[in-house]
Amino acid sequence: MSNRSVLYELQVNLTDRAWGVDCLLDQSLIGPVQYGWDRYKKDPESMTFGGGLLAGSPLPGTRRMIFCGYSPQWENFYVSALGGAMFVFHRLGVNYVWIRGQCEVPSVLVLQLQDGQYSVELRPMPDYQSIWDGFLDRQGREWKGFYALQRAIFEQFGSRFQGDYFRILALGPAAAATNFGAIGSNAVKDGDLTTIDDWAGRGGLGSRLLQHHRLVGIIFGGDWSDPALSEGRALDEYFLEHFGQRAIATDLLLSEKYRYVPKFETGGTFGVNMHTADDRLFSFNFSSVSQPNQKRLEQHEHLILNHYLRQFNEEIIVQKNYAHCGEPCAVACKKYFQEYKKDYEPYQALGPNCGIFDQRAAELLNRFVDTSGADSIHFGAIISWVMELIWKEMIDPADFGLPPRDQMNFEFASRQNDFDIEKDSMANASYACQIGKMILSTPQGEIFRNGFRPAIKALDTRYSIQSGDLAVYYCNGENGSMGPNQYWVPGMFSPMPLMGKYFCYYNVDYLPPFELGRKNVERFVYELYSENSGSCRFHRKWVEDIIDEIILSHFDLKINYWQDNFNLAKEIHINNRNQCVPWESGRVVEIIYQYLKKWKEDGLQDPTLDDWLEEFTLDPRSAALAYWNEILRGIDQAFAEGMDEPAHQEHGFLQRDKRG
Repeated sequence: MSNRSVLYELQVNLTDRAWGVDCLLDQSLIGPVQYGWDRYKKDPESMTFGGGLLAGSPLPGTRRMIFCGYSPQWENFYVSALGGAMFVFHRLGVNYVWIRGQCEVPSVLVLQLQDGQYSVELRPMPDYQSIWDGFLDRQGREWKGFYALQRAIFEQFGSRFQGDYFRILALGPAAAATNFGAIGSNAVKDGDLTTIDDWAGRGGLGSRLLQHHRLVGIIFGGDWSDPALSEGRALDEYFLEHFGQRAIATDLLLSEKYRYVPKFETGGTFGVNMHTADDRLFSFNFSSVSQPNQKRLEQHEHLILNHYLRQFNEEIIVQKNYAHCGEPCAVACKKYFQEYKKDYEPYQALGPNCGIFDQRAAELLNRFVDTSGADSIHFGAIISWVMELIWKEMIDPADFGLPPRDQMNFEFASRQNDFDIEKDSMANASYACQIGKMILSTPQGEIFRNGFRPAIKALDTRYSIQSGDLAVYYCNGENGSMGPNQYWVPGMFSPMPLMGKYFCYYNVDYLPPFELGRKNVERFVYELYSENSGSCRFHRKWVEDIIDEIILSHFDLKINYWQDNFNLAKEIHINNRNQCVPWESGRVVEIIYQYLKKWKEDGLQDPTLDDWLEEFTLDPRSAALAYWNEILRGIDQAFAEGMDEPAHQEHGFLQRDKRG
């Protein structure tokens, strides 16, 4: 690895098919976000993807593929990550790919390194839409949508690569129809595609790849042997010094949540978050925030713990149905049942937030959305919003080719006698699928395809309503919008330059908004420790403590790692600063207000909390704008003044301070 510290990029011009592999002139671009941001500044129409310096190492969790480019959904620069793909990509012998221009016809990009020779081809695939409609593989199995296109690329080009050392990036129908299409990929194992899919889901970069670059897929593989693979013992020394254990043992200890937590008797993002949600779970299009605490606790006990989570535990945890994203990793965070991979945010946004509390019903809706290749969190927010508008008779379902409202049950429920878990969940899932199909493929659904804000304008004009007050979304730029991460904390609604990810402070504890803004900046920089090193954030408890030392000393780099990532975050913030838009939705205002009220009801004594509650009680909209501006003021000040790296005992992850 120390012999390959030189950075290489593969440039591909899709317009004239020119390409080349070059040593980077700027060797300071040691991370895929730094590189992507640099190339975006040079050409905002371009897209990049690649990984970190440790992608070829034996360290677990260091092989995420990071995509950077213009987001049609966010209306600015965006970053999205896909698990495990760098495990194969690093065999191309390059760190990054820079894509520019547009294909003449929709095509597949084929990247290969074999016997020291590069091959870069554009292979037309004009029938990709008919493949989405249905594809029969060589074994006679029928596939749809994203899975069909990935399978077709696999069968057409897979034989060109050695063994399992290739991977496919593919799109689904949402990439053509909407601005929130994702980029998906399943690893190849034992000569076939695995059932564990992974997604660069946020930001609509799949839509960008198809609608702007006219790429429907990318397949890559190579035979370069990275000397880093033999350096595990040397890397172990960093872990032994700081944690007293080797890398794998340390990783398992610090990544417990994502594998199995004995005291909760569950594991993975779904298991742990659903177990600990208590009364902070969003349900029925976020309307749960207005319910009394006791009602939300009852819902958690009767609908989540006693059914939705119990099913998950019995079918996955007890059976130990665990896998990884395609890179060797003992954490095995992917929890699956049959062909269904279950993570918290999709099975929450397309679960309780759509009025679904049964695994069979949630599987139906999640599989539909994954097949469409859409961002599941965003699509879930749109679908649940439309469900509530119909349920409250604010819009007529017949106008959109949808069934009558009595074919679902979207009334908040906390107990089984108010809600037939299996029957009502399946009714809601079936109705949600019909909304999804309407949005993706009918003329009536066109108004929803570019997100909340254009749809709100159209619905309000048509029905003389205020539909936006029931919608929950981040807004950016003129029309940019994005469904939020499923955590009831104000940090997740902050005016940060890259929302929809975890580049903010998302702990549940109360902070005055100005302090929250400053804390957001600190969290953004630490998240870049993961994203800009190509590391999975599930491993962040060691990544944020020693990844800088590993990279700098192992590659003999003379930089300030914290300062470099702070400067990167600051540049991205400055670029997006005038795009920040205050909260537009009454429901978002209610989420913040009820968050504050809940802390007061739970007994928190803080004069700033009392002051904000008084303001929200007198004038919620005005208070919300002031609260939002205070967060932004804290963000601005933190970036303007600069910020030193916090001491690690203050950071809070580890028992030991690496400085001794």
